[in-house]
Amino acid sequence: MTSACILCGNTENNQLYKVKELQMGLDEYFEYQLCSSCGSMQLQDVPENLGKYYPNEDYYSFKLGLQIRKKADRLRKIKADYLLFRKNRLLGGLLSIGYKMPEQLQWMKDLGAKYDDAILDIGTGNGSLLARLFQIGFTNLTGIDPFINESQDHGSIKILKKDIYELTDQYDIVMMHHSLEHMFEPQRVLSQALKITKPGGKVMIRIPIMGNYGWKKYGVFWGGIDAPRHIFIPSEKQLRLLCEQAGFIIDNFYYDSPISMIWLSEQHKKGMHLYHPHSHIFNSGKGMFTKGDTKQFKAILRAENEKGNGDTAVICLRKP
Repeated sequence: MTSACILCGNTENNQLYKVKELQMGLDEYFEYQLCSSCGSMQLQDVPENLGKYYPNEDYYSFKLGLQIRKKADRLRKIKADYLLFRKNRLLGGLLSIGYKMPEQLQWMKDLGAKYDDAILDIGTGNGSLLARLFQIGFTNLTGIDPFINESQDHGSIKILKKDIYELTDQYDIVMMHHSLEHMFEPQRVLSQALKITKPGGKVMIRIPIMGNYGWKKYGVFWGGIDAPRHIFIPSEKQLRLLCEQAGFIIDNFYYDSPISMIWLSEQHKKGMHLYHPHSHIFNSGKGMFTKGDTKQFKAILRAENEKGNGDTAVICLRKP
């Protein structure tokens, strides 16, 4: 039975799809609804115990290695000084020759971040992104995640077992890296994000986008659905509208689909879940896909990103 779209409220001509859980291999199916008006997807039958699908020992964002140094890495800090602020031009320029800017540094550049900015990472998992930011010189870092076992305080890095509604402090920068789609009531989440962002502060959201390359090619096997963890997957049009309705100004929007969106979908199509022993995540270059395959995947998604037809996007927002 269809229902009102949680993003736009439409009730007419919505379509239902059965989607299998294909990250942990639980052999369970979930019903998703595609909105005929805004083109977004939403989970219909939400499990009573969502925590079951985020086990700390298995879920990928909790498995990422966390190494916290006592101070920033000197060479990385010099390169960051140069690439972000054009400081240390001589040494920084030399060290950066042929250096591919890591994604976390590009995000900080996109946001105009300063080293002492109060930075919040929502859905931080074990805090590995914050640890990488600390290594390049950022010093005021907080992460929240309601599914971790317990809070941790590492001085400059604080990882809290909280959700967004429990926060009262304000931050210069708020990030949601593939976490917004895991939350109920997205408009309420964005309104709370506005409250905890300082005036003139920035918000970055990275999120799968419905209706583009992956959905058209793979349908219910598309890795961007990630049943039942993704409560909704917005279309680009509806994501922009939601952010503006919350009170944000959109500074930038671009697609950043990783190659995992293809190899994961290819595996799903064959019934192989993410943590299967033969999964590409454990057998890079030796399993189902060759180096030639992954090179082709990169080329495909690079082209789709440039055409504005990618599977995941980055939206950079500003609080007036």
